[in-house]
Amino acid sequence: MKRNSSIELLRILSMFAIVIHHYGVHGTLDCMNFSAKYAQTLKINLFLNFLGKLGVVLFVMIGAYFLCEKRFKYRRPVNLILTMAFYSFGLFLVLRYWFPTDAATDLPWLNVWLPFPLPSGYWFIYAYIFMLLMMPGLNLVIKHFAGKKLNLLIFCIIIMWSLIPLGINLLNGKPDTSADFFGYSIGGYFLLIYLVSAAIRESKLFKSLKFTAVGAVLSVLLVVIICAMMDSKTSFNVLFALFQLNSPLILLVATFIFSFFKNLTFHSRIINFLAGSMFGVYLIHEDSFVRPLIWQQLISSIKVAGSPSAYLHQAVTYSLLVFCVCVLIDIVVRRLLFSKLINKLTEWISKALEKLTAKVLN
Repeated sequence: MKRNSSIELLRILSMFAIVIHHYGVHGTLDCMNFSAKYAQTLKINLFLNFLGKLGVVLFVMIGAYFLCEKRFKYRRPVNLILTMAFYSFGLFLVLRYWFPTDAATDLPWLNVWLPFPLPSGYWFIYAYIFMLLMMPGLNLVIKHFAGKKLNLLIFCIIIMWSLIPLGINLLNGKPDTSADFFGYSIGGYFLLIYLVSAAIRESKLFKSLKFTAVGAVLSVLLVVIICAMMDSKTSFNVLFALFQLNSPLILLVATFIFSFFKNLTFHSRIINFLAGSMFGVYLIHEDSFVRPLIWQQLISSIKVAGSPSAYLHQAVTYSLLVFCVCVLIDIVVRRLLFSKLINKLTEWISKALEKLTAKVLN
C-alpha cells in the first residue's frame, strides 16, 4: 500500500515549522519579554512561536492517526530510542573531540550515564516514546469509547489539560494552583492528541475537503491577525500564554490543517523518502550541545531585530539551511551508513522484549 504523500508533506512542513520556531525561541533576541523597541519584530516572533507549537501537535497527530489502527509493536519505541541514543552520543563525542575546551561539552561522564545513559535530553522524544508505550491502552479506550463517548472523553480532558491551564497562565497569581494538579504534562497531552486523531478518523465532518480547507485558512488567518494586533506588554503576555503547546487554539488549527492534508491524496517517492528523515532533523538540530552553536554562535537574530523584514528573511533562510543540512546528514550518516546496525539492534531487542512480555503474561 502506497503512503499518502500529502500527509508525508505535512510531516516535512511540521518539522520545518519546529525548526523555524527554534530560530525564534533559541536565538539571541530575547523573545520571552516585551520590548517596545522590537515590538514589530516580536509580532513575527510570536507567530514563529505559534508555528513551532503547531508543528509539534501536527507531527504527533500524524503518527497517532496511523497508530490508533495498528497493533502495538516494540519495534517502534525501540528504534526511536536507539536512534535518539545514536545521535545523542554521536554528536556529543564529535563536539567533544572538535571543541575539547568548550564548557558545554565538558560534561562529567557520570552525568552522561546517570540517571539514564544519554548526554543530551529531548523532551519531545521522551513524550513521544511515552505515547508509543501507552498505545495498547489507548487503543482499548478508543475501541470502547467510540463515537459520542470518545468525543465526551476528549472534551473533558481538554477542559482539564487545555482550558484550565490556559486560565492559570492568563490569570497568574492564584496561590497553590498549578496545571499539573489536574494531571497535565507534556506526555499526557500527547495522549490527548492521540485520542483527537482517532476522533478525526471517525468524524464525517472532517472528511470534507472544502470544510477543512476553509477551517484551516480561517484559523491561521485569525492567528496572523491577533499577532498583528499585539502592541503592548499586556497583549504580548496574553498571546504568549495563548501560544503554549496545550492551547485550545493550536489544537483547533492543527485539527483543521491535518484533516485537510489527510483528505488530499497524491504520491511522490521523493517526498516519502525525505519524510523518513524528520526525526533525524529534530535530533540533530535540537541536540543540547548543537543548539547553542547554531542559534547563538553561528546565527545572531538580535543583529536584525531592528528590521522586521530582515528578521523574517533571516528566519526563513537560515532555518531552511539548517533543515536541509540536517536532512542531508541524516540520510548519509544514519540511513546509509548505520541503518543496518540500528535495524539489527532494533530487531534483536524487540524480539527479546516480546519474549519477556509473553512469559510475564503467561
